[in-house]
Amino acid sequence: MKLLTKYIFKNHTRLILMTLGIGVSLFILIDLIEKADIFMASKKPMLYAIEYYVLKMPFIVSQILPSVFLLASVIFLAIMIAAREGIALQAGGISMFTITKVLVYIGIFWAILQFVLAQLVMPLAEQKAFHLWRYDVRERIMVEQKIDNLWFVDNGYIVQVAEMTERGKGKNLTAYKLSPDAKEIEEIIRAKNVFVDDRSWELENVVKYNPSQFETKMENTFLLPVSQSIRFYFISTTDEKPQSLSFFVLFEAIEKLKTSGSNIESLLTIWHSKITYAVMMIVFSVLAVAIISYKENIYLAVIMATVTAFISYALNVLGVSLGQSGKLPPVFAAWFPCIILFLLGYLRIYIGYSKR
Repeated sequence: MKLLTKYIFKNHTRLILMTLGIGVSLFILIDLIEKADIFMASKKPMLYAIEYYVLKMPFIVSQILPSVFLLASVIFLAIMIAAREGIALQAGGISMFTITKVLVYIGIFWAILQFVLAQLVMPLAEQKAFHLWRYDVRERIMVEQKIDNLWFVDNGYIVQVAEMTERGKGKNLTAYKLSPDAKEIEEIIRAKNVFVDDRSWELENVVKYNPSQFETKMENTFLLPVSQSIRFYFISTTDEKPQSLSFFVLFEAIEKLKTSGSNIESLLTIWHSKITYAVMMIVFSVLAVAIISYKENIYLAVIMATVTAFISYALNVLGVSLGQSGKLPPVFAAWFPCIILFLLGYLRIYIGYSKR
């Protein structure tokens, strides 16, 4: 059995790399056709374009890898059957269920690889590619984002900031320190200027009010005992959407926003969808066998695989949309495409091969 697994993995990987190379080349070619005029108008050296697409590579690969995996799996199985290898395996007592199991293991391997690439490598590379394209090639002026009237609850404080920039500079802060039972306000803190470094909130020109004793105290600086990260409040801006955040950063954002009382249904749906996008490769390993069980002709099988990839993408988009709008629970909205397609694929395999 180890020999069979090694044989399938070797030939399957060769097809994935070939298909992936074609997919990446087409993606870059189409994108370059759209951006060629801008690159030439910027009069920048060709190295800028090369660097841009090198930085875009993790994004391109992570996005097309599931579809590439499905196409490569279908082609591999079709070639194997055309060469009568399937009959030889069945004669040796190895069923298609065993081959499906091997493909599932291979799917798990590529799913882990895609997840690591998409969640650890891609966010940093995409950030650099965005900066290169927008500020070096297109030479746009960097405009700092800001939030007006920011509210949050943290560590027994209700905090309101009139204006906060993404670099951590704020104006006109008011903080209400609550009693342990949260029924009374023990202290009111006002500051003209706020500086947030990582999770440290330093206030300047501070005035403290004690409502119970009617006392007022002024201080030049004060370190507010909260640990809220302002980055998470800018994830809905045009430059940093929730989808662009990594799995781990998004999870931290969800936890922080949950404690501050913010609505997290949309972010939770996106967080689960990052898992299901990788898991879809495991589902595709089952669907590839299901497609071959229906049509062994390589050309028809490739067409069916392409249609299946589009259907899975449409279901993912639909699920995320329903989850973000609150019409479905986030977990179910993100996972139902995987569940439905897996069950349909397994059912087709059972019908197609159980009586052979």
